Amino acid sequence: MARRRHGLFTNLLVLIVAAAVCVAVVDAVAYVVLGVRGSRHGSEDFVQFSPLLGHFHRPFSHGRYYPSRGRGGHDVSISSRGFCDDEREIEKIRPRIVLIGDSTTEAWEVDPAERPHRVLEGELDGRFEVLNLGVRAYGTDQSLILLEHLGMAFEPDIVVYTFCVNDIRDNAKRHGKPYFETDPADTGRLVVHGYPIAFAGAGGRRAANPIWKYSLVYRTFGLALGKLRILSSDAPGGGLPLDEHFELTPYKSTYGALERERWRVTRMLVARMRDVASSGGAEFLVVENLHLPEIDTEAAAELTAPYDVEFDFDRVTRLFGGFAGDAGIAFLSLASEARGQGRSTEELMPPGDTIHLSAEGIRFWSAAVALEFAERGWLDQAP
Repeated sequence: MARRRHGLFTNLLVLIVAAAVCVAVVDAVAYVVLGVRGSRHGSEDFVQFSPLLGHFHRPFSHGRYYPSRGRGGHDVSISSRGFCDDEREIEKIRPRIVLIGDSTTEAWEVDPAERPHRVLEGELDGRFEVLNLGVRAYGTDQSLILLEHLGMAFEPDIVVYTFCVNDIRDNAKRHGKPYFETDPADTGRLVVHGYPIAFAGAGGRRAANPIWKYSLVYRTFGLALGKLRILSSDAPGGGLPLDEHFELTPYKSTYGALERERWRVTRMLVARMRDVASSGGAEFLVVENLHLPEIDTEAAAELTAPYDVEFDFDRVTRLFGGFAGDAGIAFLSLASEARGQGRSTEELMPPGDTIHLSAEGIRFWSAAVALEFAERGWLDQAP
């Protein structure tokens, strides 16, 4: 009996070792030979903790970022000042434009030469120096703090904030970052909270897990389990309540108290951005970035089908445009521009992406922004 148990144990051990070797071989071939990477692979390599902003780029870091499975990577280089940009001197030698925002501004989804600062600088024939101060996963709140404490040191003549619909949700996050709330004693005033910031790591759970980063087998197994949980869930929208769908909630036809407060805070943050820019003598433009269902009716219908809620995919544009008009803030909606020109998401966005722009999309963004500058007379200061 003891000999039989020993034999079973030996066979089991051999099977385990053989399976481990097979997994290791598959992962090595996939990673080294075939170059297979997971979604957002590499993003954690360029980020570090910041006591001011929660997270910020790691100066002098270099590498490649892979936006999604099945798509090639793009080179990323962080400057000595911590921006995904060229090396810049503080002293300017020609008029300057500063771009602020999140991943839709820094644009790792395209190659370096196709990113907004490079394309806009070319669109303006080099008359302006265009600086890209975008940082992935920033809300309006972090972009405001960055502009005030770092961006204005470059003495910009124009500041462009590209608003992404997920900024409203990001502004409401409370962990690992500074955040703003309206003052209970004066709802017309914002109060910053969150300091001192608790260290939350450079990335999320998957980014911090080296097995997830390097193992195709582990990622495949994890994604399969996630899909199984979604299929077995009775909840609509892939098992998530509507309030957790950051890309849909702002388009509800009717806002509850939570949505109204989040929108109020976002408006007040943008108004403060304008004030910061104006105090330094800079013009200020808000660009509403594209979001897939704003111009793709089929995608909009598919995304909203699970929910018994009425949606209005023009609402964010109307709300932002109305607020900007009342506040005297220059505003440009890419969705309105795209619809006016009959442009499609297939032209302007990478396959499978809902918020980032392709290389053609960034050229479209650049042309629209340059035209807005010209119509407002902001280019007259350039030689």
